[in-house]
Amino acid sequence: MGTRRAFWRDRLIEGGLILSMGLYYLIGNQNIKFPIGTLAQLNPWFALPFLAIFVVLCWSRLSFAVALLPLALPYYLAPKDVIHSAEFSPAEIVLWICVGVAALQLLLKRQHWSYRLSWPELRQRIRPFFWPVVIFVLAALISLIGASSYRDALRAFRQEILDPLLYVVLILLCLRSRQDLARLLGSLFASGLIIAIMAIIQHAMFGQTNTVYGSDPSVGLLFDYTLPIGLAIVFSRISWKIRLLVLLLCIPFIYALLHNNSRGSAIAAFPVVLLFIIILAIRNHKVLLVGGTIAIVIASAGYGVFHYKVNQVLYDTVINGHMDQNHVTTLQRRIHLWQSAEAMIHDQPLFGYGLDNWICHYADPRVVPSADGNFTKDGGLKAPQYSWMLSCPPASHYYIVSEENGTTTHMYDEPGLSHPHNIFLHVWVSIGIFGLLAFIAFLILFFWLFAGILRYLPGRIVEQSEHWRWMAIGATAAMLAGLIQGMVDSSFLAQDLAFCFWLLVATLLIIRAQIGLPWRNPFK
Repeated sequence: MGTRRAFWRDRLIEGGLILSMGLYYLIGNQNIKFPIGTLAQLNPWFALPFLAIFVVLCWSRLSFAVALLPLALPYYLAPKDVIHSAEFSPAEIVLWICVGVAALQLLLKRQHWSYRLSWPELRQRIRPFFWPVVIFVLAALISLIGASSYRDALRAFRQEILDPLLYVVLILLCLRSRQDLARLLGSLFASGLIIAIMAIIQHAMFGQTNTVYGSDPSVGLLFDYTLPIGLAIVFSRISWKIRLLVLLLCIPFIYALLHNNSRGSAIAAFPVVLLFIIILAIRNHKVLLVGGTIAIVIASAGYGVFHYKVNQVLYDTVINGHMDQNHVTTLQRRIHLWQSAEAMIHDQPLFGYGLDNWICHYADPRVVPSADGNFTKDGGLKAPQYSWMLSCPPASHYYIVSEENGTTTHMYDEPGLSHPHNIFLHVWVSIGIFGLLAFIAFLILFFWLFAGILRYLPGRIVEQSEHWRWMAIGATAAMLAGLIQGMVDSSFLAQDLAFCFWLLVATLLIIRAQIGLPWRNPFK
């Protein structure tokens, strides 16, 4: 009876946290474009009691609030006006409330704080990641010095680097059990599920799938970090009832992907990730070898028979996909963006141009189509056509590839492209070569740790080892999906995606600590 009562009490607290923050965010928020009835027209003061309820519940169950934060990630494009026109996304609001509650509890309880970790203990939990993180943060700080738009760079530093790393610290402090980690990954999966359902509704009503989350590629990128969590559960060896339920919950993702114009997710990321998860689900090496051989033979034979149709599909979707009225494809635009990034890196390879400052050096606002009416005779700005025209001072050189062999590239048709559509080029252009090397170190350490976890679990007696296994596989599959689409998009330096990236890193760090995997010689 006591266990059942505790179960429902925890569910009630979880529901209270979600409902109170949701109502605080929605009431009086004029930035929300998705229909929410009359809540946006209410006086913002009516939202404050719900904020107070959230703070009280957060004080009571800090670990719950920390684990549920991913539910707030997709709504950063519609921030809440908190005080004196200072706008913050719901994820930022939840984060800083959790940070404040944690700091106050530590101050009051000191040695008796249940989440307390000494500095050596915390350092031990992140051991090989420590110096890459330090270098990454320092590189980002140094890049602020030369940023053209210092305000945008400073905001991006807070949203894309400082806040996500603070969240990692909270995760390492507050999430100590398998249930805590399952709640965290479940929240991440649920955040994608909510957007998938909203995308389906909007597609049925308006023929669009971007919802409150922005463009179709943004939806695809969120699915990269969320859907693999569910797929890992489906192919795990836990209760079939849970797996069946999660399989049904994956259907909205699939439907939204099929009606999404982001080809990076549907064509590239998820086929690879699904194959990755299936391979890891097959524990018998002989079955894997024989099955893999048969699959390769069948695929090769199928391609031999239908190679013309396969090549035509690839040509139509990858090479000539999304061709505009000027017969310019998205692939051609990405190649020109990569060329612009290469030129920027050539001129400033060490420290970059500053976070969120690519656009200040990309397109010349004076030659943007229809921009003539935005400037006075002396070159002053009257009414900006794009927000970056107002925030970015004139640059000495612009790197847009406007012409090639004397022919226009039509890149000025989309002068507001805010990143080079490649995760590594994006990091390098933003914070320089030292930041890029630190980022690459994160990835190497992440997959090295994942391999160590998979190697360690079968040879040790670990309670609930299958649960730890699917969590590790889900987190790694999500990271892999983000990297694959990151080759042609931005899957890291954005507020929501940075949180997702570091959440996955923190997941493996917690699994390592909970199963007792040593940092030294983890493959023994």
